[in-house]
Amino acid sequence: MHKCAAQCCENETYSIQKVHNCVENCSSSLNKAQQYVQGEFERVQNRLQRCIMECNDNIKDKMGPNPTQSEVNRYSEEFEKCATKCVDSYCELLPTLEKSMKKVLSKNELL
Repeated sequence: MHKCAAQCCENETYSIQKVHNCVENCSSSLNKAQQYVQGEFERVQNRLQRCIMECNDNIKDKMGPNPTQSEVNRYSEEFEKCATKCVDSYCELLPTLEKSMKKVLSKNELL
């Protein structure tokens, strides 16, 4: 990308606007790749957040309006176990996500 942009700047026949367009064109594939990777991570992060929110909702549904300290402790432990399962399950997805992202990026399927 940098070599491409440098060539744009070295062309003495280009107007400022043409140089700007040329440089943008050089970085477009990188920008698309960055947006793709960011989108994939956001998607996984959103799924993880939904899983943890479901743990939270399930605990809230079980908890009465005035829980005892013993119940709070028990429900806190139950929530932590549920949230840990969420994290563990999504950590297991990361190698598959990495492979699919590498496949897409290596084939330039974003263009």
